[in-house]
Amino acid sequence: MRIVAWLIRGSCRAVLGLVLLGATWVPAQDRDFTNDIRPLLDTYCFFCHGPQKQKGGLDLSKQLLPGTSTTADHGWDSIRRELAEQVMPPPEKPQPTAVERERLIAWIDRALEGPPGDPGWTTIRRLTRLEYNRTINDLLGVAGDPAQVLPADNAGGAGGFDNLADTLYVSSLFLERLLDASQSLVEQAAPERLGIVMPEKDKKGDVTAQTRRKAVELSLAGFLPKAWRRPVTTSEIAALVKLYERAIKRPNAVHDDAVRLVYAAALSSPNFLFRHEDARPGKEAYPVSAYELATRLAYFLWSSMPDDALTAAAKDGSLLTPEGITAQITRMLADPRVRILSQQFIGQWLGTDGLAHGEGPDPTLIRGYSDALRRSMIAEPVEFLHGLLTSNGSLLDLIDCSYVYVDAELARHYGLNASVNAKKAGFTKVTVSDGQRGGVVTMAAVLAITSRPSRTSPVIRGKWILQELLSSPPPPPPANVPDLPESAAGGAALGTLRERLERHRADPNCTSCHQRIDPLGFGLESFDALGRWRVRGDQGELLDTTGALPGGETFAGPQQLKKLLMQRHERIMTTVVERLLSYALGRGLERCDRSTVRQIVAALAADQWRAQTLVREIALSLPFRFKRNPDVAPAAALVTKEPRP
Repeated sequence: MRIVAWLIRGSCRAVLGLVLLGATWVPAQDRDFTNDIRPLLDTYCFFCHGPQKQKGGLDLSKQLLPGTSTTADHGWDSIRRELAEQVMPPPEKPQPTAVERERLIAWIDRALEGPPGDPGWTTIRRLTRLEYNRTINDLLGVAGDPAQVLPADNAGGAGGFDNLADTLYVSSLFLERLLDASQSLVEQAAPERLGIVMPEKDKKGDVTAQTRRKAVELSLAGFLPKAWRRPVTTSEIAALVKLYERAIKRPNAVHDDAVRLVYAAALSSPNFLFRHEDARPGKEAYPVSAYELATRLAYFLWSSMPDDALTAAAKDGSLLTPEGITAQITRMLADPRVRILSQQFIGQWLGTDGLAHGEGPDPTLIRGYSDALRRSMIAEPVEFLHGLLTSNGSLLDLIDCSYVYVDAELARHYGLNASVNAKKAGFTKVTVSDGQRGGVVTMAAVLAITSRPSRTSPVIRGKWILQELLSSPPPPPPANVPDLPESAAGGAALGTLRERLERHRADPNCTSCHQRIDPLGFGLESFDALGRWRVRGDQGELLDTTGALPGGETFAGPQQLKKLLMQRHERIMTTVVERLLSYALGRGLERCDRSTVRQIVAALAADQWRAQTLVREIALSLPFRFKRNPDVAPAAALVTKEPRP
């Protein structure tokens, strides 16, 4: 079976590195492989990828095991998508029946799924800068940007989110500055947030060491569980009381200042800075505690510490039941604080927050690109997702719908002035009926972030659809392939953008990738680099927005492109599940997460793809409620010295 584009180059070579020489390919998890699967590959695949011919260097008659590594799994994911979308085998070759195709797909799914009951493992997570700021604000009432002392968050991990644990390091310079920063924050805190208990005087009117100690213990008993997001032990309080006792012995020391120093130490502790979770010995998965689950929920939905209601649900144990989790999810989604989920998730998923950092069109080259427009463009997908979450709308609206969220700036940009009161502040949901708008692919921010500084780019837009919606990214271009020329020597024109790309595709090194990328991008050429509707291209030519995919499907313009994407809605919804699950877990997804993704997609489909169902199902999922120890950790290192309540 011929594997196009992204398998022929980088992916194929990586996968072939895992081929184990041998004539028999019988996965242990499928005893019927020889009778049921091998004959199908022999009939429909080996003519291009067998002993006699190896297109793209891929020989499926060799031993190539799914589950060997992440790279191998990605290769089989690609093969599965080709089968499911009926792109392969090519139209001119013999085709499997529907039953045979489903049998192949089901086998790949089984082979790729990890062992049941494995929730995966996540590195201990430092608070991101945003989480730190929001936590300090909720805990101390201090606004601003105190997280300036933290290392910059790195969104380079799997999935591209800045809350992934493996990218959240702590530098030695940061540790040196942390205590000073914490002291400053405590000094700025509202007194009622600190709850400092003053020592009582004895009958003689004196303050004794014993009454001081009692006051500090009471102060810490009220403050620490909030700051550390869990109950604390007597030994943890005692350790900080010793710090107080040293501080109060300083010349001119007063009780209030000494307690504030202790609070600053508590805020400099890993118990505050990190989302610490206790470990249990053994290799089996185990549930996180009620307080740890409360913390997971709070930072997933609100990017901050648990509130009183969430803490109470942890204390009475109700949070450990599906009903308790569901009740808290419903409550938290109705809270205004949930807006931060949309802000943090969709901008990083779609890449539209890159506009705030200078990515996309160049304002000096593209007329009409103002700071005000850029802010509105960045805000649109956030408002869109927030609307879906609060109204429990269908996530299919991300693909196509008959409405947009616009403010006055964006309404003018889209030509919707008659529909929006220009004097009304904020965003408004507006109905559209011509199909030009609706869904993420027609949002100005997406169209801008997928453009060159001076023009549109069908290649970047097509790649964006494959990668961010269909989870089918093409491989990097071959080495030494030059950029698409803009003009010939002396400034002579080289034809329209479409003509230049057609000549580029004539290069055998470029054909297979661009056959899949370019048509999708051409479907969006009716939008300029800022997402404005147009009928002529940059050189005044009438636009040709038609496209033909390798499987023979044709379309023209964004309206038909969105219909084509809607036919692949389950794949796109799977991408949404994968991305939000990764964001919620703070790690890239692994083989062990495949069954969880499949279960969440099935639950979503059964509930008409409702947005709140996605959040609820993630919160109820195995990897969100359970954990396991890393395979390399010695058991002795996984036992805490003193059990916590």
